Amino acid sequence: MSSCEIFPLISKLSAEGKRFAIVSIYKGDRLERTLVSDGKVLLGSLDKEIIELALEALEKGEVIQKDVEGGKLIIEPIEPRPAIIVVGSGIIAKFIAKLAVDMGYYVAVVGSGDVKEEDFVGVYAISNDLNLLEQMVSEDSFVIVANEGGKPYDIDALYIAMKKKARFVGLLASQKRAALMISLLMKRNIPLEEIKKRLHSPLGLDIGSKTSEEIALSILSEVVLELRGGTGKRLQEVKNPYLLLDDALAGKIEDKCMFVPKSLSQQ
Repeated sequence: MSSCEIFPLISKLSAEGKRFAIVSIYKGDRLERTLVSDGKVLLGSLDKEIIELALEALEKGEVIQKDVEGGKLIIEPIEPRPAIIVVGSGIIAKFIAKLAVDMGYYVAVVGSGDVKEEDFVGVYAISNDLNLLEQMVSEDSFVIVANEGGKPYDIDALYIAMKKKARFVGLLASQKRAALMISLLMKRNIPLEEIKKRLHSPLGLDIGSKTSEEIALSILSEVVLELRGGTGKRLQEVKNPYLLLDDALAGKIEDKCMFVPKSLSQQ
């Protein structure tokens, strides 16, 4: 299977919090990929020996590489992590993909003949065939359509994501263009209730972003908000330190913190 074909499964397993192994078999110019989770091959079939190696990689948490007849085998154990599909080829799409990769997310990029591989280093899958989006999107998907100024295929991408009931459908757009895209979706028989539930546009949190990088940060901030269930408020409002000031002045609070943040990008 291709990287694009297994992307929905990656989204599903990650959403379910399951660990899995990506099995890649390189033979000449051909690359075949599948997933192993809970001791089972999820797409296609594998030799018993390769399945056992996948289970070993998961148990040890280590990448296994091995030469096989006519090629090479690479097995990567994967911890659950968010998966995002970026539709677009502009500068903001590039920064969304770059930042998401740096955050340890799985990222796929889809366009319509306008995506250049060299612009999206580190992403898991790239396709210039918009029709593949139909295969890639599932109900667990986060889809971000990000073409500044808009492109003709934006509405097609939105329609596919909405039709497939993606969990999060984001559109980079002005207020007017967002209203236009909503009207076009309605004309394609997507119910307004579904649009209100799934479509996020204009996309991003209001942090006063101006540059392409800041806009990408704003957009991914909204994605994290949806993923993790935050409030979107300043942390100082949520965890007001002045409520504990008397305890601090009385020496009842020690200067220590047990919180150790987890990094997806260094796994």
